[in-house]
Amino acid sequence: MRRYAGLLLVVCVVFMAGAANLWAGGGQDSGSGPVTLRFSHGMAADGTFGQAALRFGEAVSRKTGGRYKVDVYHNAQLGSERDTVEACQMGNLDFAVVNQAVLANFIPEISALDLPYIIESKEHADAVFYGEVGDYYLGRLQNVGLAGLTYFESGFRNLTNNRRPVNSVTDVKGLRIRVMENRIHQEAWRTLGADPVPMSWGDAYTAMQQNAIDGQENPTVVAEQNHVGEVNKYIAITEHAYTTCFLIVSPKTWARISAGDQKLFLEAAQEASRFNSEASRSLEDASLKKMQDQGVSVTRPNKRDFIQATAPVREKFRGEFQDQIARIEKARP
Repeated sequence: MRRYAGLLLVVCVVFMAGAANLWAGGGQDSGSGPVTLRFSHGMAADGTFGQAALRFGEAVSRKTGGRYKVDVYHNAQLGSERDTVEACQMGNLDFAVVNQAVLANFIPEISALDLPYIIESKEHADAVFYGEVGDYYLGRLQNVGLAGLTYFESGFRNLTNNRRPVNSVTDVKGLRIRVMENRIHQEAWRTLGADPVPMSWGDAYTAMQQNAIDGQENPTVVAEQNHVGEVNKYIAITEHAYTTCFLIVSPKTWARISAGDQKLFLEAAQEASRFNSEASRSLEDASLKKMQDQGVSVTRPNKRDFIQATAPVREKFRGEFQDQIARIEKARP
């Protein structure tokens, strides 16, 4: 299985525009000191994404002999994921980790990755994102004024709520569920009978706390590390969609990094990606146990019923994403 083959080619072929190390965009020069770059993501500093972002910064500094410094901004301090995409496009931000569902608003065909149950296993996910399919999507970023380095795994998404345990598809009906601004996710939950509420992740906790919404859906590690167990008392292991995030870089930033340093940045990104994936997968059981210790009740509904109930969603979008779906299905181990 190729895990990172092709990423260097994808990025370097598109953005080999210059070799200067100083610029007036997102990067900041301190004279004789390192060039400072800004990195934004929307999760907690002590979570797997936060720690992976810090690993990236440490690796960049180490590999470049301290010529570059990466300042990491956690918890959406620099804006929502959509905000950071636009900031990278304009050159006002250097790096960001952005969920595939958010990027689908800029590159609609990414939505194929969000179809319910299109990714069947972790092995299938690795074959998709670290093979030809992943390289293809990273390359597509150039069409919307972005560049991509690699992926950070988020994992299979599960449903939490504060109204009732979910033992079957029927139990989903009527639940107000926070979702991302993504038409596939919204369609999937409507098909299951829920009321999907598009909302930034930064607003979701307060909305659940105030009972403005009933719950949310995220990988268990993300839910636990963002304290969802404090405001939701039920989690259903539905594994309805697999999510990853793109590590993007502003083309204006990338074009001003020399070819040799671009290679070092890519190596640093790959180190961070490996760390994130290994940490996320190793923490799944522990995160679920922590939520249970908080009083969260765990149910495991029959996934086949959910697969059958969401079949209309896959069929509805099959024509629109025929080529992408074929690539994803072909990657199954």
